Amino acid sequence: MTQPPNLDSQTPPGQPQHPEQNQAAQPSGAKPAAPSYEFTMVQDEVIRALSKKMNFVGYFYIVASVMVGLAGLGLMFVNFLVGFVYMIFLTPELLIGIWTLNAGKSFRLIVDTKGQDIAYLMSALNSLRKLYTLMFWILIIGLVFMVLAVVGAILLISSGLIPMPTESTTITSML
Repeated sequence: MTQPPNLDSQTPPGQPQHPEQNQAAQPSGAKPAAPSYEFTMVQDEVIRALSKKMNFVGYFYIVASVMVGLAGLGLMFVNFLVGFVYMIFLTPELLIGIWTLNAGKSFRLIVDTKGQDIAYLMSALNSLRKLYTLMFWILIIGLVFMVLAVVGAILLISSGLIPMPTESTTITSML
């Protein structure tokens, strides 16, 4: 894999890279079209490389979620609860794959089209916002469960429901 080229030769972000070609060629009385922002060729290469990686990750997550779903369906016949848990884990994994793939495709459209860079950039950012909102809440829920587990363990140990081994206790004697 190659690294993206040096980005030091960029023009300031507020200035369009390819201003409208010839505004004098517009019909008289027509409003001039607002200049649209176009990324430079160097920036396009960075965006293209990001798009390819995001598409790979998106497809990987979708395939993995399908495999988790199939495993969950199979497990439902053996142990319904375990199969059901697999089906629950399928949902965020599938959403991560879909939103990553959508963002990757929007980034690719930035490179492949002209005059729509900002619209496709906003579409990609919207997909990434959904993705990171989901990941944020998964992280918060995980942290809450971790805190509850630690507090529960402390309460169980301090109440004596879980005996603590003494210094003379060995691991084999606890089994």
